[in-house]
Amino acid sequence: MPVLAILLGCGLTLAVACALGRWLLIRCQAWELLSRGERGVFSLGMGAALLSNVVFLLCAAQLAYWPVFLGVGAALTVAGWWRRAPGAPVTLEAGGPSAWLAAPVLLCYGYLYLANALAPEISPDGAGYHLGLVSRYLRERGFSHITTHLYAMLSQGMEMLYLYAFALGRHSAAKLLHFALLAATVAAMISFGRRFQVLPAAATAAVFYFCSPVVGADGASTYNDCALAFFLFLTFYLLLIWDQTRSPALWAPIGVAAGFCFSIKYTGFLALPFALGFLAWKLRREWLGPAAAVTAAASLFVIPWLVKNAIISGNPVAPFFNQLFPNPYFHVSFERIYLFFMRHYGGLAEHDWREYLRLPWEVAVAGGALQGLVGPLFLLAPAGLAALRRPLGRLIWLAAVIFALPWLSNIGTRFLIPSLVFVSLSMAMAIWETPRRAALPLAILVAGGHAVGSWPSVIARWNHRQPWRLHDAPWRAALRREPEAEYLARTLPGYNVAKMIEQQVPAGKRVFAPEGVSEAYCEREVVVSYQCAECELLMDHLLTPVVHDFAPQWIFRWEWPEQELAALRLIQTRADPVEMWSLHELLLFAGAERRTPLPAWKIRARPNPWDGALAMDGSPATRWRSWQSLEPGMRFQVDFPALRLSALEAQCSSDQQQMAMELEIRGPGGDWKRLPAPVKQTDPQPPREAMKRLAAGELRRHGIDYLLTDLGGQGMNLIGPHIAQDPGAWGLEEVGRYGPFRLYAVVQ
Repeated sequence: MPVLAILLGCGLTLAVACALGRWLLIRCQAWELLSRGERGVFSLGMGAALLSNVVFLLCAAQLAYWPVFLGVGAALTVAGWWRRAPGAPVTLEAGGPSAWLAAPVLLCYGYLYLANALAPEISPDGAGYHLGLVSRYLRERGFSHITTHLYAMLSQGMEMLYLYAFALGRHSAAKLLHFALLAATVAAMISFGRRFQVLPAAATAAVFYFCSPVVGADGASTYNDCALAFFLFLTFYLLLIWDQTRSPALWAPIGVAAGFCFSIKYTGFLALPFALGFLAWKLRREWLGPAAAVTAAASLFVIPWLVKNAIISGNPVAPFFNQLFPNPYFHVSFERIYLFFMRHYGGLAEHDWREYLRLPWEVAVAGGALQGLVGPLFLLAPAGLAALRRPLGRLIWLAAVIFALPWLSNIGTRFLIPSLVFVSLSMAMAIWETPRRAALPLAILVAGGHAVGSWPSVIARWNHRQPWRLHDAPWRAALRREPEAEYLARTLPGYNVAKMIEQQVPAGKRVFAPEGVSEAYCEREVVVSYQCAECELLMDHLLTPVVHDFAPQWIFRWEWPEQELAALRLIQTRADPVEMWSLHELLLFAGAERRTPLPAWKIRARPNPWDGALAMDGSPATRWRSWQSLEPGMRFQVDFPALRLSALEAQCSSDQQQMAMELEIRGPGGDWKRLPAPVKQTDPQPPREAMKRLAAGELRRHGIDYLLTDLGGQGMNLIGPHIAQDPGAWGLEEVGRYGPFRLYAVVQ
């Protein structure tokens, strides 16, 4: 029964998509321009994009129920097949013997990938946020106001398709759907070869691409890189068909494919400028009309995600460009640090640019640091430059280079998958450009060597770094002869932690887990330390009692003759690309008497005005931070009704060595007056024990009921060993444990 549900969930999704795509192609009169094979491929692609938007609208309307999906899908399928298809398909070159030689290899790898696609989801991101968000949308009947999850802000076109399949067949149905799009990419490459008379090269390229280890690992899971590769290739393919036919009927399909690339992943935004640039190049002065039509179609898949983000966070392209669109949900510093680590996996080339010379080897052979490998074959990618002798080869290389550009911002191997289709085509074309007698043996030798060398058991013999890849064909788990829970407990470490949370945490309660859990298997809301501004703030509070430089150790004191003031402000005067400005506590005095902050006081900070109250809340465990690099002109200002004051004391942490502050005061109706430099003192013993309970109390104030830590004590889990020594000192009570993980209830 579980296997039937999986097949039903994926099969219905594909059926509805094909029906919708057929309707679109007939409606815009592109159907008669395509061959039989092309009709199947483009129907699936166009319809998947349309179905994704339908699911988006259902989620926005809070109608994400499986019966609704089933009913809407049935109606759309009937509507898609109701209209009679006009015209016979275009006749293209039939498959030759050289092309059929690829079939055994593709079938063997298809057998491997299908087993992994049917098995329960164990990939890190798939079992984390991809299906974690999908399962949450289904539980909550659609979109909710999620501001604590950066991945909920990204465009999620594939997640909408996963949601449709997941509602009927759960996790494996979504995996199988992604694998179907990977298989469709191979079919599209073969059809491409037939149309443009490079079928032997296209079949060889299909082997190169399909057998790549990172492609298999990605395509047999609920990632989205192989899906993006499919739609980028469809965009390219449609542009070349348009160049052959010059038919306006293809403008809408081109726009749908290009727009859906952005809907799948922000990095897919390049598809639209690529398409518009191609049209401008081919049409010269007459390109504006076609470009407008393509852009209008693409906007249907771009605008919904921008509007959703703008409504929820105030930033249409959240979680990025936060300096351009300031908001309380994502910090500028997060964006800078996140992008830095994406460009320097494992510290690669962090200090020496020459380490980038290792990247081809890392991507093709080693794979450990970059989470996956494409296979040693692709070290020979420069040989594909021989394809530049043909106009088609030049276009393929142009697409390969442009669609590889996002890899510069995230050097993980899988970010090269969209470009890998085109690199494979160029390499295969170069092989088949050799003399005819040598081309076939050379193609068999190279493709066969790549296929054999990329098989999981063979990789284990020459690569011992354990890169992200498939390891076997788990048919017992795929067919559920091994129970799903047993397989997950054995292969996915985070699964048991997720189940512990479900058992110990009541429904409706929130858990703060610094490093996250396998969200796809946990029905409780889990908040992760780096995924939002609030999460980073909570992590900062918890680290303050245990990290020496985070505690309030510096005291800056300004004194002046007691007088009536209406405002005062601290101004940052130095710049530093790494450090941030922070203020633990500002204390105001009139003589020896400390002034208690009142509701009438107005706190204004620039940047980060949302956390200003933390600098005057009386807690040494909290602090206001700029959450972006030190810059001259940053300020923290307090306005109040006329108040007699004579001193200001600023308590600060010592993790801002380059920080330099100046104080300005203003009387009622007067001008700002700058005061002399302050007296600086150091407190070597801040109240760390008191800060522990205060820090944990901030969890409760933010609606967090439970805390998950790791005794490994690495990264954000530095707090784990400290809390385990005496949970009571933090106001916590241990309620569960699994391995090094400890689950605490916030009891204060």
